[in-house]
Amino acid sequence: QGDTRDAQARNRTPETQVSRHTMSGMTVSASLATFTGLRAAPLRVTSPKATLPRVAGRAVRLTVEANKRIAKKATVVLTMSDPKLGQAGDIVEVALGYWRNHLEPMGKAKKATTEILAEVEASAAVEVAAKNAESAGARAIATALATIGKFTVKKTVGEDGKIFGSVTTSDVVDAIEQQTSKKMDKKAITLPDISEVGIYECSIKLHPDVTGVFKLEVKA
Repeated sequence: QGDTRDAQARNRTPETQVSRHTMSGMTVSASLATFTGLRAAPLRVTSPKATLPRVAGRAVRLTVEANKRIAKKATVVLTMSDPKLGQAGDIVEVALGYWRNHLEPMGKAKKATTEILAEVEASAAVEVAAKNAESAGARAIATALATIGKFTVKKTVGEDGKIFGSVTTSDVVDAIEQQTSKKMDKKAITLPDISEVGIYECSIKLHPDVTGVFKLEVKA
């Protein structure tokens, strides 16, 4: 039997011999190629498949997103009122293209530079001061009207105390001017229904936030 095995080993050709190598604990088998003019293919070593990271026992899928394009903006100060953007003097943020192609060429806005912002702030301060002064003046007039007590309008009166004609806002404006030397806007005065002699309460709108109240005496 030993002679038979030796004979079989001698009869093996290089084409059929197999070499076994051990590398890092893995066994790799490859046929030894001995054909003239041909080159043996490189040995392939199978590595473990890559695995996704796991958190608390669950695989986590990593997703890479491309950066989204961010629209460029411009901060501007409106020089004209716009129904969609705001009032003149407002500081707004618009698309850079809209600023360059529309607002700037049409003169509807200015770039919000440090100098422009300083001008806007100063203008706003002046406007606030003017509004405060206007409101204060209106309150002073309202106080004066209330302090005077009442204003008098004379009308022709019948035997039953009913007046002939009507008491108008022009009559009231004249009565106030005679006692205060101030000319009021008759459109701002509100009168009750006056048909006979007596004392009536009237009002006058002196400012969006200030309404004056005074007494009006109608007599013969």
